[in-house]
Amino acid sequence: MHSDAREALLADVTRVCDLVGTMLGPFGTNKLVVEPGGRVTTTSSTSLFLDRLNLDDPATTLLRRAASDFRETHGDGATSLVLLTGALLRAADDLAAQGLHPTAIARGYREALDVARAELDAQARPLSLVGSEAVAESALTGTRNPATRARVSEAVTNAVADVSAAGGGRESVHVLGRIGGTGDTELFRGVVVETPPASEAMPRHLPDAGVALLSSTVDVPKLGSATESGKTTRSLDVDTFEERAAIGEYEREEFRRLLGSALDAGCRFVATEGGVNERVEALLAEAGVTAIQRVDDDVMRRLVRCTGSQVVPSLAEVTPETMGTADVRVERLAGREFVHVDADHSPVYSLVCRAPDPRAVSAFEESVEGAVAAVFAALADERVVPGGGAVEMAIERAVRDAATQHDGVEQLAIEAFGEALAALPRALAVSAGLDGWAGVIRLRVAHTEGRSAFGVDSLRGETRDVLDGEPIVDPLGLKRAVLDAATDLSTQLLRIDARLSASDLSDDDGVADGPPV
Repeated sequence: MHSDAREALLADVTRVCDLVGTMLGPFGTNKLVVEPGGRVTTTSSTSLFLDRLNLDDPATTLLRRAASDFRETHGDGATSLVLLTGALLRAADDLAAQGLHPTAIARGYREALDVARAELDAQARPLSLVGSEAVAESALTGTRNPATRARVSEAVTNAVADVSAAGGGRESVHVLGRIGGTGDTELFRGVVVETPPASEAMPRHLPDAGVALLSSTVDVPKLGSATESGKTTRSLDVDTFEERAAIGEYEREEFRRLLGSALDAGCRFVATEGGVNERVEALLAEAGVTAIQRVDDDVMRRLVRCTGSQVVPSLAEVTPETMGTADVRVERLAGREFVHVDADHSPVYSLVCRAPDPRAVSAFEESVEGAVAAVFAALADERVVPGGGAVEMAIERAVRDAATQHDGVEQLAIEAFGEALAALPRALAVSAGLDGWAGVIRLRVAHTEGRSAFGVDSLRGETRDVLDGEPIVDPLGLKRAVLDAATDLSTQLLRIDARLSASDLSDDDGVADGPPV
């Protein structure tokens, strides 16, 4: 392997990991990203920060994609994943510089991971010991206001408990961030659609309304165009104004017929992925129908889940079998109108969170999404582990003890794996205003004395038993996923020995001589 090539490939990766690591916890730092076009972004959101980076290095792209995929799959933990990956890479690179082969390092990391997983299970506590609200509060790093944390955590816990009991998942709890006072956060059962009715004249409250979900524009049917089946077309030659007026009247009458048929089926609320033509808005309003337009795919899926309706092409296909029912209300929130759709078909919740400025909105929204994901993960196996870096310190001790029992060269890699785990509590200590290494040493001493729940309380700016008083805990499954993903990603990146152009395999690209590692 060419060490120069490896160092060049991983330089940007470790730099990104270092930057992301300082964003961990409730006191994580903000990053000011200035893009080539002059766009400036200030954020403490790991996902947004990685998305804004304009780096084309393939290794960095791999890291960014891995973090994005992890957050999409698990909903939380991307910052810990990137931080731990960077620590493992840095430790592995030091070992490689001393002559240890990447294969031996990877083998040692795998053995260390087995020990780490076993110790993680040993440190697990029943969720009932602390409760779901403690899990939500621990993950809610977007605000440091105690009242807001308590209120949002209670809302998250209630929503997740109801959805989970019905067999639903994270997709049934939607988090919507908007500018406003943080104390104004509200939980709504149902779907909140930020699209006002197509017309001010449409009804504002429709109890037990039939709900029709459409995929096309709501408009009068057109003669001379494709028929409803799409199999045949008709063409008309119109020569006079009277003929044109007659066709227009026929089209309007045909729309009234289709609308009447939908009304007879019980339709009172229409949501369409297309538009609502202005010439039919008055007809819909006169008929007592509220319609919203330009509904995106994500909102449409939530409406389907909430109401039990089926998406059909147009009003012509609306039947009692394709419709669901819901209580529909038009309300005003944060100075703008929205439509609230609530139904009993399947529990769906919308959590509208407020923050004082756009940067804070993004970070708070991501934080609440993380809290939702954390509670779902905790309920999945009903076990949690001490947070604040406590479980990482417990695992570090177990891994380093296991390294002393190993005779091969992998012993160095196993020990390095354990030391890398200290990066997370050290980052938490630094962000809380403590001396990073001094904090780690205090934790090591406490764990040596048998206090396995000793970790960093960032909000208090101290190290303590994180299961006493106000618990700080993490879902067991999420911690296990972070360990697995960071180990896989770091070993994958470590084994890169060259950057190749897909269209040029000349030696100038830094291809290593000899067989691949």
